[in-house]
Amino acid sequence: MLNLHMVSEEFAEDPQYREAPFFRDSTLNQAVIIKHRFRSDEAYLVPSGGAVGTKIVFPLDRSDLRVGGQFIFINETGYKDSLMNVVGVRGEDLEHDLETLRLLNTIPSLDPFLVREQLRRHNRTPADCYFSISPADTARMLTFTEVEMFPLIKLAYGDGGSDLNPELVGRLANALLSTNADSRLEPLRLTLGLEGIQFRDGIFSWKGFIFYKWQFSESMVALSKIGPEMDTIKIKGRPDRVSKELANDLKKSIRENIRATALNCSRVLALYDDAFRDLVHRGHTAAFRKFLLDAPLLFVELGHMMGMVSHIVSYWAYRFRVAEKGGIHIEEYLDILREFSVGLSPRRH
Repeated sequence: MLNLHMVSEEFAEDPQYREAPFFRDSTLNQAVIIKHRFRSDEAYLVPSGGAVGTKIVFPLDRSDLRVGGQFIFINETGYKDSLMNVVGVRGEDLEHDLETLRLLNTIPSLDPFLVREQLRRHNRTPADCYFSISPADTARMLTFTEVEMFPLIKLAYGDGGSDLNPELVGRLANALLSTNADSRLEPLRLTLGLEGIQFRDGIFSWKGFIFYKWQFSESMVALSKIGPEMDTIKIKGRPDRVSKELANDLKKSIRENIRATALNCSRVLALYDDAFRDLVHRGHTAAFRKFLLDAPLLFVELGHMMGMVSHIVSYWAYRFRVAEKGGIHIEEYLDILREFSVGLSPRRH
C-alpha cells in the first residue's frame, strides 16, 4: 500500500513535500494506492488485467479513513474518464500523473524501495518523505547487498588474487541500490555485455531480486511463526461449531500455502543464485546475461508472492501484537483468515 494521505498529514509543512509532490494533482496526491488481488468474481473489473490490480482510493472523510472512499482501478473500463471526474487536473499535468500511475501499475508491489527505483529510472523524483524506508532497514539491506555483490565486484574490478578495498565494495553496492546505472557501474556493464536500455532494465531487475532475496530472508522466519500462532489467538465469546470448523479449515489451508509460497519463492530465487554462481565462479557471463534479460517476468512472479508475504507478516504483527490481550471476535478472525488464505493461494494466470 502507498498511503499518500498519511504522508500529506505528516509532512504537510515540509518544504520538500510541497516542492516535489508524488502527483501534480492535489486530490490524487492524497489518495491511498493499493495492490489488490482479484478474487474469482472480480475478474471483470479490469478485463485486460492479470491476477493483481492497482486500486486508487479517494477517502470520503480524510479525518477518518474508516468511513471508506471512492475507488478506481488502473485500466478498468473508462479508467481515464473516471479519474478525470474525481481529480481537477487536466492537460500536461494529467498526462504526467497518468504516466506515474502506469509506472506503479507495472511493478508487482508497492514496497517503498521498488517504487522509488521505478520512478527514478524514469526521471521522477518525489520527495524522500514518500518512501518510508527506515535507516535500520537501509543499513541492513546495504550490508546484505555488499555481501551479495562481492564476488561479482571482485570479478569485474579485482586484480588477480589481490584483495578488494572494502570502501570500493561499499560504494558500488550503494551505487547499485540508490542510483541509475552510471559510469561507476561501467565495468559491470562490460562484464555482462549489455547495452543501453537492456542494461538499465537488467540493473533494475537485479535490484529487485536482491531486494526480494533480502526481504525473503527477513520475512520467512516471521511467516513461519504465524502457523503455530494462529492457534493461540484468544476468541471473544463462544464461537459455534460451524465457525470453529471453518477456522480450522482456513488455518490448515494457510499453513499449507505458507509452505508452498516459501518453496515457490525459493525456486525463483534459486534461478538467480544459479546464474549468479555460474558467472562469478565459472566466468560464464552468458548465463547471468540471459537471466537478466528474462528477469522481468520472474521479477513480477516473485514480487506478487513477496508482496503478499510482506502484507501478511506486517498485518499479523500489527493486529496480534504481544500487547493485545482483549481477543478478537470470531467474525473478524474468519475475515482475516479468508484474506490470508486467498492471498497465499496459487495465482491463476
